[in-house]
Amino acid sequence: MGERLKELADRASKAVHEKTRLTAKESIKLTITRNLDHNTTRYNEVKSEVKRVEQKLAALLAEQKDIFRSSKGMRMELEALGKEWAEFEAKAKAAEEEEKSVEAEWGRMKDLMSFIKGMI
Repeated sequence: MGERLKELADRASKAVHEKTRLTAKESIKLTITRNLDHNTTRYNEVKSEVKRVEQKLAALLAEQKDIFRSSKGMRMELEALGKEWAEFEAKAKAAEEEEKSVEAEWGRMKDLMSFIKGMI
């Protein structure tokens, strides 16, 4: 009977010990579950933010590409104008001289008309 009593006490001690271990394991499980839930939520938030940043980056890259293309076209136009600039200046100078010539001729015609009017 003494042995049975000792065996019963050992079994009870083991049961209490196992119950204590189970409680500790449950606490660890709850902590890990809470941390996992937090990580999952944060992962999804970061994933959404990354998607938003990727979309913004794609839009900026497209804008940069358009600006580059547009700038390249403007540069080509500017170079073409530069090649023709001397010709434009020469034509503008000739037009200025023609304008002066027309002005002078008009002045002479006005004088002639005034002279003719004075004779009539």
